[in-house]
Amino acid sequence: MPAILLTRPADGAARFADALRARLGDVDIVTAPVLRIEGTGALPDLSDDPVVIFTSVNGVAHGGVAGFGRQALCVGDATAQAAMDAGFDTKSAGGDARDLLAMIAADPPRQPLLHLRGAHATGDLASDLRALGLRARDLVVYDQVAQPLTAQALDLLDGEDGVIVPLFSPRSARAFARQHRGRAPLDVIAISRAAADAAADLPRRSLIVATEPQARAMIDAICNHFTS
Repeated sequence: MPAILLTRPADGAARFADALRARLGDVDIVTAPVLRIEGTGALPDLSDDPVVIFTSVNGVAHGGVAGFGRQALCVGDATAQAAMDAGFDTKSAGGDARDLLAMIAADPPRQPLLHLRGAHATGDLASDLRALGLRARDLVVYDQVAQPLTAQALDLLDGEDGVIVPLFSPRSARAFARQHRGRAPLDVIAISRAAADAAADLPRRSLIVATEPQARAMIDAICNHFTS
């Protein structure tokens, strides 16, 4: 049976590993984050009573905003759940940044919009919202700091048995591809076409793109591949 190498940040990797084991049983999962999440300490200005936008659970964790029923617009269901747990009145786009932009454009709030985001992003959501005539700004509340693969992960990648490697973002895909030096056959599961493209030069046996950019779709893709 192939091992599964999880390269996402530690907290998310632990939750994801639990979800995989709930489906697959006692599978071999190695966790080796290629990114570490660090809060920037930035505190948002809430004086204009903004609607908050979250595009990751890290924005919720490091945003420095108490929910208390404040409205939050979220990219996907996991982020919406994290915001709800933090006391926000949430609405989920159930997809990616494009879905979130479309959801906001279809029913724009009257209040200003504040996107609490990471230092590295594939687009500029606040600018896209301003282009629609909305009052929007953003604030970087966390950073995604690259870190090396563990010795255990490098040994796994240099073995002869297959390894399933889920890639959850273009940045983590690039960080993994830069470090990979192994010979193990890789089965790459990408959360999006953008993540797959970021790992285009990565030697691999197969590449699967999840049906939607959601954790549940990643779990389905991994489990389907694992049991095929």
